[in-house]
Amino acid sequence: MNSIVPIFEKVLNEGRANLSLYEALNVVKAFGLPVAKFVLVKDIDDIEKVRGVLSPPFVAKISSPDVIHKTDVGGIFLNIQTEEELKYTVENILENVKRRMSNAKIDGVIVQEMIKRGYEVIIGGLRDQQFGPVVAFGLGGVFVEVLKDVAFDIAPIEPEEALSLIKSIKGYRILLGYRGKPPANLESLANMLSKASQFLWEYRRYIKEMDLNPVIVTSKNSYVVDSRIILSAIN
Repeated sequence: MNSIVPIFEKVLNEGRANLSLYEALNVVKAFGLPVAKFVLVKDIDDIEKVRGVLSPPFVAKISSPDVIHKTDVGGIFLNIQTEEELKYTVENILENVKRRMSNAKIDGVIVQEMIKRGYEVIIGGLRDQQFGPVVAFGLGGVFVEVLKDVAFDIAPIEPEEALSLIKSIKGYRILLGYRGKPPANLESLANMLSKASQFLWEYRRYIKEMDLNPVIVTSKNSYVVDSRIILSAIN
């Protein structure tokens, strides 16, 4: 955890508010949240870093503090099957972002293994002026975007409280399994939600907003696969 504050201070000293994906994943990983295994590749010559560490199919996505919506700039590709295809994709992502956001600061491309047969959920949080750190939970996709099916609580919360928060959303029963899909591991999800709330509380002086989206929950575990953190330091 000692590595977290230096990252936050570095970002603020550079006059930035947004962490890059690489910075954000490293921060939540350092705090102890389970993060899907990832490798940062800076260019196609870096692809060999993936060999022996990750197995296909892969996901590749841009890491830049200036890119908020990766899809809008051609900065994310899924279901990459081979190393050769990965090389082409990394090159394509870097060209897309440089063409559409020529001034963007780019770390490189994050490569991850695709996690199959999981449920997509969102764990978020913000620093509220009245209540302080607040943690949020919802199902991914249409449930958040259209139905606004999100529950909130004041951070930090214990795993038992986190489980109650999970069960409070309208779409909760989907996590119990349907059409042959095994149920989500709610214990691992509650533990992650509790841990995320502790993270928001512990670094409340720095974190303005946090978005772990998506978190993939399988029948065995829960994994952060994408993270966005916005800073605004207060004394």
